[in-house]
Amino acid sequence: MPQTGDIVKVVTKDKTYEGILMPSITEDAIVIKLSNGYNFGIKSSEAAKITVVKKHTSIVKKQQHEKPETGKPIVSILHTGGTIASKVSYETGGVVAQFTPEELIAQFPELEKHVSLHSRLVANMMSENMRFAHYNILAKEIIAEWKHGAKGIIITHGTDTLALTAAALSFALENLNIPVILVGAQRSSDRGSTDAKLN
Repeated sequence: MPQTGDIVKVVTKDKTYEGILMPSITEDAIVIKLSNGYNFGIKSSEAAKITVVKKHTSIVKKQQHEKPETGKPIVSILHTGGTIASKVSYETGGVVAQFTPEELIAQFPELEKHVSLHSRLVANMMSENMRFAHYNILAKEIIAEWKHGAKGIIITHGTDTLALTAAALSFALENLNIPVILVGAQRSSDRGSTDAKLN
């Protein structure tokens, strides 16, 4: 089964297209990035055959709770995807998740002066695909961080449905006694014009 990032060949009754398989917000469409850099959509019903030309490979790092530094409050950053926790992927032309503490400290070195940072991936998805089941998962992860001593939690999130997630969590976490902040951005964190740092 082709996965996002794979180089695929899509055969229709009229033509054959080859490119990098991109995320799609609907099952009715196949989106590929052509060699000219443009994204091209094909109705799933029109694709007679789709084959993988080359598999995309990525390294997944195991996330775990870091030992807190003495004297610094623990702040946990939980990532659900979104542009704010991403950097440009020159392979796909899109953005990829950036969520390790080391990557965040490299982007924002002043953080380590103030907090002991925990950072881990909860989900890597487009925010428009968030459903009630995901809100429940996120609420449980927030409670887990609180039990590990977090004094505050930041959730990086896509901007499309950030307000809906915030509303759902405000009910699910009504009696939580630490701040939980949801934050998004319009441009990935590695761009000079990013709004991620200010946000």
